[in-house]
Amino acid sequence: MKLWKKILIGVLVIAAIGIGALGYGLFKVQKLYTEKIAPDMIRYTQMAPAEQDKYIISRMEEFTAMIAGEDKDGKGKAVVEAMEKDPELRQAGIVWGRALCATIIKDNADISAKLTPAQRAQYIREADDLDDKSEHFQKMMMRAGLLHK
Repeated sequence: MKLWKKILIGVLVIAAIGIGALGYGLFKVQKLYTEKIAPDMIRYTQMAPAEQDKYIISRMEEFTAMIAGEDKDGKGKAVVEAMEKDPELRQAGIVWGRALCATIIKDNADISAKLTPAQRAQYIREADDLDDKSEHFQKMMMRAGLLHK
């Protein structure tokens, strides 16, 4: 067999393994979403604003792991502790967390369909400028010494 055929077969095998791994990863993400995130967001839509803020703060360790990557060094816990001491950081975190939840809610057709038009409009407003809210929260975390460029 010629060298180029061996290389082609090798590339095809590697591509098949990669596609399988990607498919498995997407399956795991979908399973996590349907089992955990979607039910949480349905409950979130039924909470009063103060309860939503408490929910966001209770989940801040998980949420900040999204910004900082995996939480190997306990950064999420440090953010929560810093939020208890710094009202500006706390408010920025709540605004960002509300925008994150609102984005998930407005992008999920099943959850969004169960909302009143007023609720839907509220979540669309809260989801607006998620990137800017995330950037502001990251700057506040950098100011507090929790993130580094």
